[in-house]
Amino acid sequence: MVAVQQDRCPGVLRLHEAADGLLARVRLPGGRIDARGLRAVADAARLGNGIVELTSRASLQIRGLADEALVARLTAGGLLPSPSHERVRNILASPFAGASVDALVAGLDRALRADPEMAGLSGRLLFAVEDGTGLHGRAADVTITVDGPVDVAQALEAARQGRRIPGPIAPARPRLGASALPDGRRAVTAMPPLARLSPEQLEGLAALTPEVRIGVGRTVTAFAVEPAALRALGLVDDPDSGWFGLTACAGLGACARAQRDVRDQAARRAPRRRAGDPPEHYAACPRNCGAPA
Repeated sequence: MVAVQQDRCPGVLRLHEAADGLLARVRLPGGRIDARGLRAVADAARLGNGIVELTSRASLQIRGLADEALVARLTAGGLLPSPSHERVRNILASPFAGASVDALVAGLDRALRADPEMAGLSGRLLFAVEDGTGLHGRAADVTITVDGPVDVAQALEAARQGRRIPGPIAPARPRLGASALPDGRRAVTAMPPLARLSPEQLEGLAALTPEVRIGVGRTVTAFAVEPAALRALGLVDDPDSGWFGLTACAGLGACARAQRDVRDQAARRAPRRRAGDPPEHYAACPRNCGAPA
């Protein structure tokens, strides 16, 4: 029997009330989202203030919503396959992982949604599927390693019992720029400044590639595209950029506790940062409760 754990994590069907309106969090198992899903998120974002945030759990947050009309749009985009389980579909995978990880992510997601008891899991419980390409410093509660001793059934049983199976943690800095995946495909990884995308950027990504992968470093990995195409959308692929390692919370107008416009401060700081500078996070209130999720 799963012990139901109460939490305040938002989802698509349970929205969070922020200072700038309602906030929805869209789970993307493995961080994978296809062009159809990108367009659906863009459509849903237009119901709000047009802001979509990338989180450190490789999810997307849609801000400034006035109502729940987004449900139909996200369902049409294939992003809400199970209303009863939508907040527990927290599965991480590296953007650089191969087909074996994709298959495990899909299998774990199907098994999770097929088990009625799993709907009672905390929305904070985090699964991961790892093949050695790394989760970049992000630890998970239950980890499946490709060719390892833990399979999907064992992972769900561990979650059922509240037992942790932590996995290997790779270095924290995400990769930017061009790279090759284990299956030979070429990919380009870039990041939106301060982890925000507009509907127009989402539609631009959908026009470039059939699938993108969101990373825990709040990055976007696209296939069979030129780096210049992502730069044209306003994304950053240079690891020496001042935007790399720079984060800020929602800030004034979005958080009731915010005391200053930290996003503007961070934007003014970006040109002065140099390659190798340590990460910096700008918090709008003393509690730092608005740190990116």
